[in-house]
Amino acid sequence: MTDRALILQLYSSLWNNRSFETIEHMKSSIVSELSDENTHPRLRRSPETKLQITIQMIRQSDLNSGHQEILINYVKDLFEQNFNK
Repeated sequence: MTDRALILQLYSSLWNNRSFETIEHMKSSIVSELSDENTHPRLRRSPETKLQITIQMIRQSDLNSGHQEILINYVKDLFEQNFNK
């Protein structure tokens, strides 16, 4: 299994009500979540806060610690690419 396929499988396992067809679909979903795009603008949290919430969600999952680290590093990389200008 490639790294991309593993990351897609791991992230998909965190969600009961979501499915991700491709890694690109998953990336856009993560960035949207970090941007808090589905929340009313006055209630949105900062991307930094959403990153911490996402990391906490991953840590509380049933994934083993190695898989948790893989996902956390991936989400942090996406955060750096999209929010640290």
